[in-house]
Amino acid sequence: MGAASVYREADMTGNAVEKSEERRGYRRVSDAIALQIQIVDEAANEEAYDAPELPDYPTHVVSLSPNGLKCYHSEPFNEDEVLQLSMVFFPSKLRIDTTARVVNSGEDGHAQKSDRFFAGLSFIDLEDDKSEQLLEHIAQVARQSFGGAVKLVN
Repeated sequence: MGAASVYREADMTGNAVEKSEERRGYRRVSDAIALQIQIVDEAANEEAYDAPELPDYPTHVVSLSPNGLKCYHSEPFNEDEVLQLSMVFFPSKLRIDTTARVVNSGEDGHAQKSDRFFAGLSFIDLEDDKSEQLLEHIAQVARQSFGGAVKLVN
């Protein structure tokens, strides 16, 4: 987990305002991906997962890191709920199917009615090769977003 720090920043009137910032080990990027989420019934102990067909275009804009993502959805999720995620990243068409745990969730009163619930999801046991591919994708998105001026640090 990252450590929290406090810093001072000037607000629009020039007054100093204290802000807290959570430091993460990895950069987060905003990315448009194809995403499908399915709630896992842990009681059923289902081993098999039939990966769904995903469209070849983005369906969600997410805040993405190698550890998880934040997304908006039409339905609320409960904290600690386990979800099956199927994701396709563009333009590479990299597909990752994995499980994630809901670490935080809530409702955004300012969001569209169809996607007003948010959830912070933490990947569970993401395979090493998929994790490396995801890191590479995030680095590519960051370079494109910032014109190559960003260096990602592990």
